[in-house]
Amino acid sequence: MIRFNLKLAFRNLMKNRVYSLLIIGGFAIGFAACILIGLFYHSETTVNKDFPNYKQIYRIYDVKRSRCNLNWDLYPVLTQDIAGVKDACPLEYGTDFRMTAKNEQAHTFAEIKYLLSTTNNFFSIFSVKMVETLGQKPFDRKEAMVLSRETARELFGTQNPLGQEVNFNNFFTGTVTGIFENLPLNSTFKADLILNSENPTYRMSNTGVNGQRYNPANLFVLLDDKTSPGLFASKLNQIAPAKVFDIDSMALQNLADIYLSPQKLKSKHAKGNPVLLKIFLSIAALILLLSSINYLNYSISMQYAKLKGIGINKTNGASWRNLINYSFVEVALGVLIALLLSVAIALLALPFSEKLFGKALLVNVHDWISVSPYFLGVVVLVILVNSLAPIYILSKFKITEFLSGFRGKKNRKQVGKQAMLTFQLTASIALIAVVMVIFKQLYFVNHSDLGFNKDLLIRIDIPHKFTNPETFKAETDKLPFVQSSAISMGCPGMINWRMGSNTGKDNFSINVISVGDDYLKTMGIELLKEREFLDGDADKVCLMNEEAIKQYQWDSFEGKRFENGDGYDVIGIIKDFKVKSDHFGVEPLALVYSKKQEGNILSVQLAPGNFGQQIKEIQQIWKKLSPYEPMNFMFYDDFFQSMYEKEKKMAASITFFSIIAIVLTCMGILGQIFMICLNRVKEIGIRKINGARISEVMLLLNIDFIRWAAIAFAIATPIAWYIMHKWLESFAYKTELSWWIFALAGLLALGIAFLTVSWQSWRAATRNPVKALRYE
Repeated sequence: MIRFNLKLAFRNLMKNRVYSLLIIGGFAIGFAACILIGLFYHSETTVNKDFPNYKQIYRIYDVKRSRCNLNWDLYPVLTQDIAGVKDACPLEYGTDFRMTAKNEQAHTFAEIKYLLSTTNNFFSIFSVKMVETLGQKPFDRKEAMVLSRETARELFGTQNPLGQEVNFNNFFTGTVTGIFENLPLNSTFKADLILNSENPTYRMSNTGVNGQRYNPANLFVLLDDKTSPGLFASKLNQIAPAKVFDIDSMALQNLADIYLSPQKLKSKHAKGNPVLLKIFLSIAALILLLSSINYLNYSISMQYAKLKGIGINKTNGASWRNLINYSFVEVALGVLIALLLSVAIALLALPFSEKLFGKALLVNVHDWISVSPYFLGVVVLVILVNSLAPIYILSKFKITEFLSGFRGKKNRKQVGKQAMLTFQLTASIALIAVVMVIFKQLYFVNHSDLGFNKDLLIRIDIPHKFTNPETFKAETDKLPFVQSSAISMGCPGMINWRMGSNTGKDNFSINVISVGDDYLKTMGIELLKEREFLDGDADKVCLMNEEAIKQYQWDSFEGKRFENGDGYDVIGIIKDFKVKSDHFGVEPLALVYSKKQEGNILSVQLAPGNFGQQIKEIQQIWKKLSPYEPMNFMFYDDFFQSMYEKEKKMAASITFFSIIAIVLTCMGILGQIFMICLNRVKEIGIRKINGARISEVMLLLNIDFIRWAAIAFAIATPIAWYIMHKWLESFAYKTELSWWIFALAGLLALGIAFLTVSWQSWRAATRNPVKALRYE
């Protein structure tokens, strides 16, 4: 019997091959999109879970100050005999500035994108696999560093790197004592080079608060299975005096929670966007629902097309069980074909996942096994609904009505059909609005005022202990296309120096950029009050931005000092300018005037012209002064736009999946109008014979869709507004949720629906009425 039903189901699919291909193909594309989003969701929610001990690894953070960079000196306290702690390590992570490792003997370089500074405990806590080591432990001396396999190959080729010396950024030289395998790809931190932070020189940052200087770092602990994180935090607060370590109160955050945590802890670890992840999940659910609704309409319309056949089968003794069995086989065949196609489409699309989601989905067998129960459950549910629903609807009709081809009472309220169509239109309007808001925000951040002149402005990274930065600046200034240049320690987008305000309990951090001559002119930073720097001001004065003055709560800066280090007299106020992306607000900042040759950035303002040729001429000067150092440079405009690369990729992927959802909506509308025209074919014929024009018939068929579109707009607008309002909360600077966005989204959805409906209704209205009435 099953074999017979399969043959009959396949014959019916081939009989209506165009319609079947359209619906099954649409369902396959929709389900493939759901598979890709499901794999992305699985990848995002399993970040840091590839570390074997992730359930017992916790990061310590300061609750009241919302920070996880704590005093490195707390680490030795954690390694003492504290009940519940199996191990602990500091972890300082660097990834936001350019770093270079050099093999000075071979004059080979390796760009270090990801740098860690930690201790030997790190390797056991995070189960890092070592390829080889010089001693029993990865670090066997204070000047030790370990390299990733790729970095070691880049620096030393086929030579054995163990025991060799590596120069890091011209800051220091260390000895290679180990080679390690890459850290798990799906983690919040990576490493090309790992330094031994037991050596104070290898600690990458320091801060000063109320006269106390220390090295900030993330601190991780490995707890045993029986230890409660909350109880351990309470115990830790009692053991470690807060004043000693500049900590208010400590709490623990599990390693797996770092990526998608709603807590706004300042950290260099990669961060996900839980709101955007929910948007993706919602789009996947919408695509699945739209695909299922389309398939349900298809199943019902196919049953309507076989009314007489069903009536004959019932007359010949077929039970509802027989009909349900056949319907189940027919639907299951179509869905399984769509499933196989969707898996094939998803596999073909996986290599392009980085363009779709902003991250490469490296899916293994374990990942497929993890998500397959959810997808199989959905498939079973779709088969059951599409098998039982049509039979349930048709079961209400009598045999005589089946045999006469009866298709329902004309005035019957088709609530289910209207609800499904309204849902499809609601989804389309909401998706169009979401995409428009995302692109509006991206346009806003790319064209927002940074507070300095980024046009034709480049930053050139100056390595530590560079031969002579002032000579390089002077030679560069001689080029005819260079309008101005300035040396600084740090720059917008790269802050290397932070100092405390020294205001006691109300202490706050101030970003500090040490600048040389012509800095305000080169950067185009506006001086609001008083004067610029003079030659006699070196290492004595500073300019503060508006935000710093505001947080100091000064009515006037006159006579005020920035009391940190040797102290600096405040001689003026500069306009706020951005040093981070628009995700963050403006922070307090001080420009300290210095004549010391310790800058790491040369900012150059170029004149309009052939930029390629201009860069080549600057590189020629660089090679004369430092032939074995690579010249790293970037336009400030490109540098700040790169901060939104993830959002751009997300916008492109959301647009892509939204288009799929809108196309599925059009297919659903097409199926709806097809059924309406099928049910009202004789009514249309009678109206045309009685003199109805084509436009009147089209209006008759279209008017209900316009009404449903209006209802969908009223539902979709508040939903889309709420979703995008939540997404925009992640930006300190954001665009407005203008009313016209939602109005335009509604008009676009209405236009798409109207064109889709008009095409089919025009076909019905232009059909010969004689053919519709010949059997009456």
